[in-house]
Amino acid sequence: MKLFRSKSAPQYDPDLTALTTDQAEHLRELVRRYHAGIGVRVTVSGRTVQRAEGSSNLYNLAEFCRRADRGEWPALVERHYAALAGAADSTPGQDAEVLRCAYLRLIADDAIPAELAPEFGYLRPVATGLQEALCLDLPDTVRTLDDRFVAEVGLERLRAAGRANLIADPVEYDVLQGPTEGSTLYAVHGESMFVASKALVLDELARAVTGRELPQDGALFTAPSRDYLFFHPLVEPQVAGAVNDLADIALRVHSENPGPLSPRLYWWHRGTVTNLTHIDEAERSFSIQPPAELMAILRRLSG
Repeated sequence: MKLFRSKSAPQYDPDLTALTTDQAEHLRELVRRYHAGIGVRVTVSGRTVQRAEGSSNLYNLAEFCRRADRGEWPALVERHYAALAGAADSTPGQDAEVLRCAYLRLIADDAIPAELAPEFGYLRPVATGLQEALCLDLPDTVRTLDDRFVAEVGLERLRAAGRANLIADPVEYDVLQGPTEGSTLYAVHGESMFVASKALVLDELARAVTGRELPQDGALFTAPSRDYLFFHPLVEPQVAGAVNDLADIALRVHSENPGPLSPRLYWWHRGTVTNLTHIDEAERSFSIQPPAELMAILRRLSG
C-alpha cells in the first residue's frame, strides 16, 4: 500500500487534483474535441463543462483517466459521455437497475462548483469539510445525481440502496502501529471509488474489519483522499498517540495524493460525525480541538 507520493512528484492541477497540470489540460482538450465531433458547443474550464442544457463536472472522468494509460483517454472520454447520456435517459420504469448501481458517496464540501450547487439541493452535510451525495456507479463513469434525477426515483429509496451497496463494496485494509505511542490504526484502501465513502458506514466497516462493534465511545477517523480511510476505535490507553498519528496522516495523505478529500480529523460517535481540526487560514496553521465530551473520554482512556 502506497500512502505518499515522492517529494519529486510533479505539480498537480488545482481543479482536477487527480491529474498533473499538463494531464488536466490534455483531458480538457479531449473533452472539447469530443463534443465538437458530435456537434455540441461546450465551454471547458477548471473542472466544469458548460453546455446549453446545463453543466457537468470533470472530476470523475479525471479519476478514471488517472488509472489508465494516456493513449486510452480518448476512448475513456467517449465512453464516459455515452454513459452519461444513457444514464440521463433512465426512467422510473428502470428503477431496479438504478438502485443496483446507486451508492452513497462522501465528497468534499466544495466538490460541486458554485454554479451547479442549485441543482444538488439534496446533498446532506456530514461535518465540516464533508457532505454526502448520491451517485450511480456505471461501467465507465461515476455519475453524481442531481435533484431532478433523485426526485424521479425517490430520495429515501436511493439512500437506502446507496447505503446497502456501499456496505457491500469490497475494500482491503492493513493494521498499522502508530509511530507516536504504538496505537492501533486501521488503514482501508483498494481499487474501489468508494473507499473514503466507507466513513458514512463506519460502524459497518469496523465490524467487517475488526470483527467487533465500535465501542460506545466511538472512533477517530480521517478520510484524506478518495482512495484511503484511516480509523482508530476508542478503546486503547495510547489514544493521545492515535490523535497525533491520524492528524499527521490526514495532512500528508491529503496533500501528497491525487483525489484529496479532507485534511481534517473527525470523531464518529453514535452515528454523528464531529470535526476536530481547526484551520486558521490567516496563520496557515492546523490544531486539534476536541469538544469537552471527547476530552473526557481521552482523559479516561489515557488513565
